[in-house]
Amino acid sequence: GSRIASCSYDGTFSIWDADSGKLVLGPIRAHNGRGVNRIVYSRDGMRIATAGHDDRAAVWDANTGVQLRKMVGHKLLVQCVAFSEDGTRLVSGSWDKTVRIWDVASGECIGEPLTGHTNWVRAVCFSPDDKRIFSSSDDCTIRIWDAETRVLIIDPLRMDDWVACIALSPDGKHLVSGSRSRKIAMWDVETGAAIPTPFKDHNRIVWGVAFSPDGRKIASASADRTIALWDA
Repeated sequence: GSRIASCSYDGTFSIWDADSGKLVLGPIRAHNGRGVNRIVYSRDGMRIATAGHDDRAAVWDANTGVQLRKMVGHKLLVQCVAFSEDGTRLVSGSWDKTVRIWDVASGECIGEPLTGHTNWVRAVCFSPDDKRIFSSSDDCTIRIWDAETRVLIIDPLRMDDWVACIALSPDGKHLVSGSRSRKIAMWDVETGAAIPTPFKDHNRIVWGVAFSPDGRKIASASADRTIALWDA
């Protein structure tokens, strides 16, 4: 909780002191200076992963900014990345409609890509126990995969428009999602059932959702220039 990582379409990322707001590291040029779509910390805070317009994901030393691994295999730009809880794997989603799992130590792709989405993959994450992978797409679905067997665990969850963002509750039981239709939805991860909620719609696309660490609050960010806080 002491640092914030930010990435930019200018092809760089930076690390900031969360208390003072001062720049700690960077700007660091990444992905051949092309846009950086997503940046995430590993759970132990020692590494950073980025997703880039150069069709690659990359892993960096969080303290020095040195690139440790470059993940090559996607056919189009990489939109999103997420570390497994134990930090040994990275999952990525791409405009090539696939999800890939990578070995962080070697940078190699583990097995074949996960296929089934019919449009760009917007967001990915691991479950807290690292047994499941979640992905959302412009095909209006959220898919839940078994991280080992790579098969879908339940039928895809469906929203009425692009699913631009997802977030898993800390206990791994609930998923929240935001869409281009301005809506926020909550799901039971075990059954795939939509949970009725009193979320109010944003006025434009919902680009980001997040749970608080204690799981009691949800934040949503929208192109309507607002951030909303909700009781989870």
